[in-house]
Amino acid sequence: MILSLQIALKFHRGSNNNILISLVSLIAIISITIGIAISIIALSVINGFKYELSHRFLAVVPHVEIEPVGASFIDWLTVLKRIRQMPEIICANPYINFSGVIEFNNKWHVVYVRSVDLTKKIDENTLLYFIEKDFSWKYFYENTGQIILGKGISDSLGTKVGDWITILIAHNFRMDNKLLSSKRIRLQVAGILNLNSQLDSNIAVMSLLDIQHLYHKTSDITGIAIKINDIFSADNIARKIEKIMLNHQVYVRSWMDTYGYIYRDIQMVRVIVYLSTILIMSISCFNVIATLVLSIKDKNYDIALIYALGGQNILIRRVFFWYGLIIYIISGVVGTGLGVFTSVNLTNLITICNDLLGNKILSKGIYFINFLPVKLNGWDVLSVLGITLLLGVVTSWYAVLKTKKVDLSKILK
Repeated sequence: MILSLQIALKFHRGSNNNILISLVSLIAIISITIGIAISIIALSVINGFKYELSHRFLAVVPHVEIEPVGASFIDWLTVLKRIRQMPEIICANPYINFSGVIEFNNKWHVVYVRSVDLTKKIDENTLLYFIEKDFSWKYFYENTGQIILGKGISDSLGTKVGDWITILIAHNFRMDNKLLSSKRIRLQVAGILNLNSQLDSNIAVMSLLDIQHLYHKTSDITGIAIKINDIFSADNIARKIEKIMLNHQVYVRSWMDTYGYIYRDIQMVRVIVYLSTILIMSISCFNVIATLVLSIKDKNYDIALIYALGGQNILIRRVFFWYGLIIYIISGVVGTGLGVFTSVNLTNLITICNDLLGNKILSKGIYFINFLPVKLNGWDVLSVLGITLLLGVVTSWYAVLKTKKVDLSKILK
C-alpha cells in the first residue's frame, strides 16, 4: 500500500481521540452521504417518469399525427403509402376519434373514443397491452359492438367487463362539439384499460372497422397515427413529413406539440438535481476543509516525527490529501449503497405510505401517472459518484496547499 495512504489511515484511526475533529469529520461524512443518496434517488425517479412517458403514456398518444385541413381525408391511402416508406417510422395506421357521453345506471361520463386497427399486429396497438387481465385483448373482436373503457371511467360508472352501456354520439365524427344532432348506440364492455394515468378517466377504445360502420363511412378517417423509432426526434420527423406532404392538404403535429411540456419539465428537473448535487457537495467541502485544517494542527507532533525520519514536505501533503479524500470515499460508498437500495425499494415504500395515509401521494389528476416510477440508471450513479470524488480531489488538494505557509520546521526545535 502507498506509504502516504497508510499514514493517512493511521491518522484517521487516531483522530477518534479528538472529539472536535471526530465531530466535524462525522458531520462531513453524513452530509456528503445524504447528498449522494438523495441525488441518486431523485435521478432514479426522473428516469422512471421519462420511461413511463415513453412506454406508457405514448402507448396511447401517437408520436406523430397527420390530419386533413378540409372536412374529409379523401386521399389518405396515398398519404399512408408514402409515409410507410420512411425508414424512421415503425408503423402508420389510420384512425377515427370522436367524443361522446356514456350512460350507465343513470350515471353519465364524457368519453373520448380512440380507434385501433385489429387487423394489425399487437405490437402496433401497444395500448392493448394495458388491458386488465392477461390476454383479454384476444377477446376484443370486430363487428361485435364492443368497447374498452378506461379504468377511471369504469370506476366512475361502476361498470365491469360484459356490461352493456349506452353512448350518445354525434351523427358525424367530425361534429364532436355538436351533440344536439346525436344518436344513441349500445355497446358491450370488452375490457378495462388501466394505464395508471390521467388518461384512464377520459379514454375508451373501439375497433376502427366498428367506428366506420357506426358512421356509415368506410372511406373516411380522422387522421393517420404514426409510431417512430426515436420518440424524442418527433418534431424533426414531423417537419420532414410536412415537406413530403406539400402537395396534400394536411397538417402534421407531434406529441411534443401537445404533451411536450411533460418532457421539458422532466429535463428541467434533471438539470436542477445535478446542480443541487454540486451545490450540496460544495457546501460539504467546507466541513472537509475544516477537518483537514484541524487535523494538521492536531498532528503537529506526528508531522515532526515524519520530518525527523527523513520525510519530505510532499509526503506530508500527500498524507493529508489522502486524509481528506478518505472522507469522500467513505461517504461515496455509503451514500451510493443507500441511494441504490432506497431507489430499488422506493416504489414499495411509497405504496406502504399510501396505505398508511389512506390517500395517494401522486394524484393522476395532477400528474400524468398516479404512481411513483423508479428506474435506476448506472450512468447516473457513476456521474454522482464521479462528481463527489472530483470535488474530493480538488478540496483535499486545495486545503493541503493552503497549509504550505505553516512553518513546520519550528516543530522540530
